[in-house]
Amino acid sequence: MVKRTTGGNNDELPELGQNAIKGQLGEALVESAILELGQLYERRTGLDFGVDGVIELTTGGERDRATGRQIGVQVKRGLSVVKRTRYGFTRYCTEAHANYWLRHSLPIIVVHSDPKTGQLRWRHVSAETLRRTSQGYAIDLPAESNLRTSLEALQAVADSRPPPSATRDRTLTVPYSIQHGVRIGDPELGLAALEFGRAAIRGASCRVVVETEEEPDLVATIDAIRDVIETTADERRDAIALEDTLHRFRKQSFRLQRALMLLLTEQALVEAFGYRDQLLGEAIRQLTKPNSHMRERGDIALNAWPLFDREIPVVTFDVPSSAMDEFYAQNPFNIAALRLGSAGGARVGDLNPEVVATRFVPSLARRLTDFADAREIHDKEALASIGVQPGMWMIGLA
Repeated sequence: MVKRTTGGNNDELPELGQNAIKGQLGEALVESAILELGQLYERRTGLDFGVDGVIELTTGGERDRATGRQIGVQVKRGLSVVKRTRYGFTRYCTEAHANYWLRHSLPIIVVHSDPKTGQLRWRHVSAETLRRTSQGYAIDLPAESNLRTSLEALQAVADSRPPPSATRDRTLTVPYSIQHGVRIGDPELGLAALEFGRAAIRGASCRVVVETEEEPDLVATIDAIRDVIETTADERRDAIALEDTLHRFRKQSFRLQRALMLLLTEQALVEAFGYRDQLLGEAIRQLTKPNSHMRERGDIALNAWPLFDREIPVVTFDVPSSAMDEFYAQNPFNIAALRLGSAGGARVGDLNPEVVATRFVPSLARRLTDFADAREIHDKEALASIGVQPGMWMIGLA
């Protein structure tokens, strides 16, 4: 039975993200504006990386009907999400975000909800309206634009997107935070990854994009400084420091992209999951976990290496103590085998298969990218060049 508490510390209550209420209010204002125009609006839930809602245009008139003509909407609210530059009101974004919008099957508009005036500035995203900047892209929102009076313009936008190409690459976009890790709920994460991986194995052209949560604000701040006609020395120094931080973020996200691509498309790794999307989601969380070198309470560190006489590369991974107890119970000699190290006889495949899939396989995927760099080979060649299937690798206490 859960005890009801009437007081206590507020720290015991769930914490709202800084933008939770602000984001919902912006979407509510956009939804209201579209409904007042006599059109339909549906908010997106689940996996959305650059689209908060969808407008569906109607025929109008006495017997109003839905037309199937739709527009994706990205909503931003607040004074900091756009910058006042020489171009007007500017929204900055990363290259990955720009690509997502341009490749979307729906035409996309960006809407800024101004908390001071209530104005809903907006613009259609296209190759013509997206402007390349020093660190990403920008879209300039006309000061006089107003979503509440833009029905004809929205109708023109809905007719602007050609049918999607059947040969378009399949992209898995993973929202990621440097501090918090993957920003997707478990059911959506595993299923999306399973769909992506199976499509890749069937021969589809696929790619992974890690969209770092902290990156857009850095891009916006850097580019806003660059877009000022005359910058001070302090502003230029700030921009240099921020560019170094952005470089580190992008380097980290690129390495994660490579490791995720291996995890989802390397046949020998994929076999560890089968169609168990929950295990796949957990493996992705382990692979992308911030401070991956920090051990969780109760975990035991193991090393794995290909063969008795070949200890390079070495993969370090953590196993829950409960899984180790199960491993020791299988065979009384297992504990001695681990302690013998390279002279022992324990293999990765002797561990619980779920532990192998969620702990060893993601660590192996990350290690293979380092091994590929050291050998100057493609990531997909790394495991084949080692020549030992993951389940046959030797294990010992780290």
